[in-house]
Amino acid sequence: RPNVYWKNVRTVKSSNATEIRRLKKELASLRKVMIGYINQIDSLNRLTAQQKEIIADVTKKYNAASRQINNLSEEKKNLTKTVTLAAQLDATNISVQPTNKRGKTAKKVKDIVKFKINFSIVKNITAETGERTLYIRITKPDNDVLTKSSSNTFPYENRELVYSIKKYIEYNGEEQAVTVYWDVEEYLYAGTYRVDIFADGTLIGSQSFSLN
Repeated sequence: RPNVYWKNVRTVKSSNATEIRRLKKELASLRKVMIGYINQIDSLNRLTAQQKEIIADVTKKYNAASRQINNLSEEKKNLTKTVTLAAQLDATNISVQPTNKRGKTAKKVKDIVKFKINFSIVKNITAETGERTLYIRITKPDNDVLTKSSSNTFPYENRELVYSIKKYIEYNGEEQAVTVYWDVEEYLYAGTYRVDIFADGTLIGSQSFSLN
């Protein structure tokens, strides 16, 4: 009986030892797999961090380029505006002479038969040369514009303005004297009148004058 007992004990121990070795071996394999997983996760984390760094760097460069483009666009806009302003015509030395039927200066409103309007287009080497159209408006004290027809209009700031006189000139960039005439066919009265001169959709000169 004792021999049988110890034999059984040895069998159980041997069986347990085999199972323990198998379990240890399996555990070692699982540990290797786990280490592999840990290494993969670590690599993915490093890759993600690197990708984030690259994305952040690209975004920073993109934003900087966008700001530079916006600044250049604004500079171009301002430069274009400056060039446009510099290229505009300018009317100076504007004078209005009311004349009577003898061609002399009229001293009374009732004697006026014509307005002689003189002005100079100043020298401008940046302005476009060639034929230019000038529009002259003569405004009465009540802001009514003298005109021969309500259809005599020109575009100005997205609207149509009535003009009194249209004058074509051949501009060569040098100072140029201009004279235009208005035949008075309407009733005039004493007060302050105004002459406005336009070219290329821009007001280039104004002058007020009084009639007694």
